[in-house]
Amino acid sequence: MATLDAGRIEAFLRHQLDMFNQGRRDDFIAAYRDIAPGGLLIDDPVGSDRQEGLHLIGELFDRYVGWKLTFVELIVNGHEAAACVRNEGMVKGHPVTVHSLETYHFGEDGTFLARYFHPAMSA
Repeated sequence: MATLDAGRIEAFLRHQLDMFNQGRRDDFIAAYRDIAPGGLLIDDPVGSDRQEGLHLIGELFDRYVGWKLTFVELIVNGHEAAACVRNEGMVKGHPVTVHSLETYHFGEDGTFLARYFHPAMSA
């Protein structure tokens, strides 16, 4: 499988964010299935054990359902991207806004590695 070009990577990242914000779980997961036929790897948060499997993105969706995510900055270079994301939601009944730094690597073998740097908390 050829490495994805920057335009397709940016389109995917913006689409999955829109699907999340609209609460469209099936479309959100389908976007990951399409972009990562070689498998999904997630470091969430970075420093924890790496996890593997498409089911993880559904679990993340479910954990943060109702939150609103906004790209503060999105940079795509070649087959990698980095973003600063504003995350707005509720924690223990209180509204919060936190920022995460996220990196994305799209492998030539169809794998997708997402790494999320964020403060530790429970939604």
